[in-house]
Amino acid sequence: MNQSRLLLGRPAMAALWQRRCYATIQQQQQQLQKKSLVRRIVSGAAMATLATTVTVGVGGTILYNTNDRFRHVGNALERCGIAGAVGAKVAYDYQRTLSKDYADEATFEEAKRACHQRCAERVLVAIQRLGGVYVKLGQHISVMQYLLPNEWCQTMRVLQDRCDPTSPDDIRELFLSDYGLPVEQVFEEFDYTPLGVASLAQVHRARLSKQSVQLLEQNEQWIDNEEDRWVAVKLQHPYLDDYCQLDMDTVSFIFEIVKRVFPDFGFDWFAEEMRESIPKELDFVHETQNARRVEANFAEERRRNNTSLVIPRVVWAKRRIMCMEFISGSRVDDLEYMKQHNIDPKQVSSELTRVFSEMIFLHGFVHCDPHPGNVFIRPAKNPKHSKHNFDLVLLDHGLYRDLSEDLRSNYAHLWTSLIKADEEGIRKYSYRVGGTDIYQLFACMLTGREWDKISKSDLSSIRESDEVGRISDGAMTYLVEVADILGKLPRPVLLLLKTNDLLRHVDEKLNKVADDRDTYVIMGFYCSKAVWLDTKKHIVERIKMIGFSFDLLKQLFSAWWQYKSLAYALWLYQLSAKWANRLNWIAKKQSKSNQLDTSSHNRIALEI
Repeated sequence: MNQSRLLLGRPAMAALWQRRCYATIQQQQQQLQKKSLVRRIVSGAAMATLATTVTVGVGGTILYNTNDRFRHVGNALERCGIAGAVGAKVAYDYQRTLSKDYADEATFEEAKRACHQRCAERVLVAIQRLGGVYVKLGQHISVMQYLLPNEWCQTMRVLQDRCDPTSPDDIRELFLSDYGLPVEQVFEEFDYTPLGVASLAQVHRARLSKQSVQLLEQNEQWIDNEEDRWVAVKLQHPYLDDYCQLDMDTVSFIFEIVKRVFPDFGFDWFAEEMRESIPKELDFVHETQNARRVEANFAEERRRNNTSLVIPRVVWAKRRIMCMEFISGSRVDDLEYMKQHNIDPKQVSSELTRVFSEMIFLHGFVHCDPHPGNVFIRPAKNPKHSKHNFDLVLLDHGLYRDLSEDLRSNYAHLWTSLIKADEEGIRKYSYRVGGTDIYQLFACMLTGREWDKISKSDLSSIRESDEVGRISDGAMTYLVEVADILGKLPRPVLLLLKTNDLLRHVDEKLNKVADDRDTYVIMGFYCSKAVWLDTKKHIVERIKMIGFSFDLLKQLFSAWWQYKSLAYALWLYQLSAKWANRLNWIAKKQSKSNQLDTSSHNRIALEI
């Protein structure tokens, strides 16, 4: 090898070395080119990604602020995402909590209550963020103590009063789009701070302009004096038009998914009920028709001064704006307000029971959202023409239900049986009203009381917190049976359950006297009156068909006597209560006088 190199000579060796160096340099250059290509690809991809992000971000921002459709889609996706995420978190929390092993039953119950509270708070935060239909859903949950754990009901109670208001700019736009005139032309004064904000609407105080008054006078509508120019203006939240249908679809989808995962889940009717009710509540023209109908139903009672009910008069109404009579007052559960105006809460409770008993058992046309924010109390405007020294003002007439003649009659029979603790009657009419054989559970759901209280005819006793807790726990224990009952109930009865719960809540706040039978005596009176009127109608028709018989006369007399005996019982009870109050007032006055005399004698003795 060394010899061959020597034979090649220096020039050949140099040439060979150059070729090897050149080859090595070429390899290095190729490697550098490959690395450079990778860097360029990575760098290019990064630049492209950055450019795309910037373009999408800037473009999306521009579209969001300039394109209504794009903004609507973006907000819709966000709302669905929030609802879906919260639903998933709640489902996971329950699955994790309920699948664990616990040392004993007490530890399990504590963990379950903590889970109820956590999940309720998560849902509440989401509802307050989303607003609208979801707030309405939360309000429904807050009164479903016959069905849901107490933690859920108590947590959702805040939604009865606390909702976000619509801005002044949105109010101006709403007037221009729906009424065709700016706010300043319709009203001489308009207070943009709302008097109250609900899930679907808010109310403002305003003073009609002279132009509006002249237009009303031409149409022969009421403006009797300057005071009548002050009105309440109810405005629907404008965003509901954009998202109401979407939100209802989302709620329905969530319920459908839960139904598929848990086949025994029987609450899909809830979404269907929302689909039927909310569109009606969002139409203020429909609400106006309801208000005028219920006012006509009580017109005779008003003429005879037999009721304290007041329905605010409607000046005009559009689909999303309503202008009505302004009535000042306070919520029906404001005990301090009643004390200031010398109004007896017990009388208010009795009058509220009387009004709704007449609606349900006689008229068959029922206001189905009587929470405390929808019932106002004020000193009687015309004391000579009012039954009491107060007026009971019923607001928000968007949600009513018509009861068929059969349902109204059977419902009256059912409540008569519940008040009398007639188990056979409860069984019979529970099936006719609710289509269920589980009459004991249905009776508990209807009254909010335990079967032990119902069977002992003890509905009028005060519900203790322990009993409420046991009812909530029982609802969870018999969840499948409860769902089965609710799934079979006619839609109007579902809303009657809600109405019962709301009225019971108000009644318990106003009536703190144990063993106060006034509420159920009044209900019993109207139930018996309904049964008497229906029986009389039925027997008269039978007599026309088959002629007179002693058995028909016996049935007629029995129904009449049941009605009259309860009427006399109510009269005697109210008379005795009136005299008891009078004697109590005299005793207090005498005691106060004796205290003053004693104080005076002591002072004289000290001076001597």
